[in-house]
Amino acid sequence: MLWFALALVFLAIVYGIFIEPNTLIKTELNLNFEGLQKPLKIIQISDLHATKISRPFIKALKAIEKECPDFVFITGDFVGYNRHLLCKDYLAEIAKACPNTYAILGNWDHKAKNFKRLVQEIQETGIKLLINEHIGAKGIFIAGVDDPYREMDNLPKTFKNIPKNGFVILLAHSPDIIYKALPYKPKLILSGHLHGGQVALPFIKFAIYSPSRYWVKFLKGLYKIEQTYLYVNRGIGESHLRIRICSPPEVAIINLKSADNL
Repeated sequence: MLWFALALVFLAIVYGIFIEPNTLIKTELNLNFEGLQKPLKIIQISDLHATKISRPFIKALKAIEKECPDFVFITGDFVGYNRHLLCKDYLAEIAKACPNTYAILGNWDHKAKNFKRLVQEIQETGIKLLINEHIGAKGIFIAGVDDPYREMDNLPKTFKNIPKNGFVILLAHSPDIIYKALPYKPKLILSGHLHGGQVALPFIKFAIYSPSRYWVKFLKGLYKIEQTYLYVNRGIGESHLRIRICSPPEVAIINLKSADNL
């Protein structure tokens, strides 16, 4: 019995290191909103932690090229344990495929060996980096806060001058922003950070490690709190250890539709 258990553990580790991290899942959602002027298609990727351009990176880029979204949103953590931006050319390809690509910073990005250089390199790719600010595009407002995990977010500054009835998509690396953001009434919050636990269990919401004040409450997937949707992306890369179990890499394709026309 002991040998059987050890064999299962060994197989799980092999699977978690060599198979699941290379298996990208496309998640497609349809969300209906009042006040949306026209339908929009957005793609979210998150937590690249790039050390090399692996198969999930390539598949995510192909999905962007195929879907031709109105927006691509990258919700932080560009760098990995090397603390350098190793995916600049890849990011430029994303910006080429979708000129309306916006990004925010995550907690690992603030660990970069040269933070100012990191910000500059991201901006040089053509990606628009939002740091506690917003921009209007295609009839909506895209707001992006600095990393909530390090408490660097500034919601009053980010939402300043946005009309009260404005349709806002908020980019925030950590889902911990949720209750602070609710008074500003964003329609949709896109986050990452938790990697879906990275090492989780099937069928139940559990993770060995979940760096959130709410533990696994907002571990992954779609939630609705009051009138705000929150989507927590599992990300593409891994932090600390390159292993994933029951939490494969993800690219999210989110179709926003007008409830007024239903």
